[in-house]
Amino acid sequence: MKKTLQKCLLGLFLLSLSACATHPPFIESTLILSPSPIFTDPPAISIASTPLPSPTITETPEPTATPGISPLADDSLKNRIDRLAATFIGQNHSSGLSVAVVKRNPQTGQLDAMLLNYGNTSKEHGQPVTSDTVYEIGSITKVFTGILLAQTVYYGLINLNDPVQKYLPDGVHLAAYKNQPIQMVDLATHRSGFPRELGSDNPADLYHWLNNFQPDRAPGAEYVYSNLGYMVLGDILSRLSKTDFGALEFASISQPLGLLDTREVLTSGEQNRLAQGYYYDGSVASYFPDSGNMSGAGYLRSTLNDMTRFLIDNMRPDSTPLASSLQLAQTMQAEGRNPGTGTGLGWEIDQPGAPSEVIWKDGGTLGFTSYISFMKNGSYGFVLLSNGQFIDNLASKMSALLDENGN
Repeated sequence: MKKTLQKCLLGLFLLSLSACATHPPFIESTLILSPSPIFTDPPAISIASTPLPSPTITETPEPTATPGISPLADDSLKNRIDRLAATFIGQNHSSGLSVAVVKRNPQTGQLDAMLLNYGNTSKEHGQPVTSDTVYEIGSITKVFTGILLAQTVYYGLINLNDPVQKYLPDGVHLAAYKNQPIQMVDLATHRSGFPRELGSDNPADLYHWLNNFQPDRAPGAEYVYSNLGYMVLGDILSRLSKTDFGALEFASISQPLGLLDTREVLTSGEQNRLAQGYYYDGSVASYFPDSGNMSGAGYLRSTLNDMTRFLIDNMRPDSTPLASSLQLAQTMQAEGRNPGTGTGLGWEIDQPGAPSEVIWKDGGTLGFTSYISFMKNGSYGFVLLSNGQFIDNLASKMSALLDENGN
């Protein structure tokens, strides 16, 4: 167990964890962990909602879409993606790849989706990859954590400018920099001044570290990617809701959006559909844990079906029960890593405010890499899920492909 944890922590350092119900617009449904609302103060708003069916589909050799989503038929685009996928899998860093492309239909204005799957769930004795194959999604988890934070803002439980100290347990003191406290928004935008990693998945170690941390720069002054910041954020949200992160996320986001295969702790059926991951050298990789300090930073699993639905929900948030939270999470809160970029709550943003604004997030674990991206104007988006490494290389090619001719 100790050796496995050490491998996981090493992977966190090396990889970039990085890096549909119908409701009235801007009204969010009360999310229930029976028998009590997750966020009990202030009183929750109650709106009836009908549970969504499981977003599973029958696989065919042709491109398909999740239930309730129109299929995208574009043979030329499919053939070009087929070639990119063949090259990617041919490098032998992984055995499987899942790709979703979502485009707005210029005639109807609706979003159409193409789901494509390649290879097998493992290099030996694997089953063909389908849209129900389960992948670790790594740092895309941070987007879900950012949406959870946005929900607490919506309910008036947290202000983004609140000092982090306000939400820490008794006996834990986070030092300020020259009387400037680290704020909640600093955790979500990688501007807390925290280092990238803690090196432990134990809550006691996290609190000990916070008590001894001495900031060397003003909060908000510099973007430094930090899994540790999202560890603290996940811990705060979990304690505020009086439940563990996995239960909080599933009840607050996955369940109301119909992402029934997106969760931290897999069911037995989902476990049977989990792909085998592979290290950089193509060897068999260990799986990430399904609970711990890093929950808010990178422990979620998902499928192409679910991530396609999640992509579409973020491209048209007004059609979801979480409209306000999805929109707030996508809103630029601070400058990003590079000039001309920004960060939302979990999301990275390229060319913020421009007609070509792109919202995206990548993820990596010991054995999986993932990517989700969409145009803010809603014209197109895509998802990539792999049970190996180097998905960012494929993501840049996908972006270029979809940019051609206004795709």
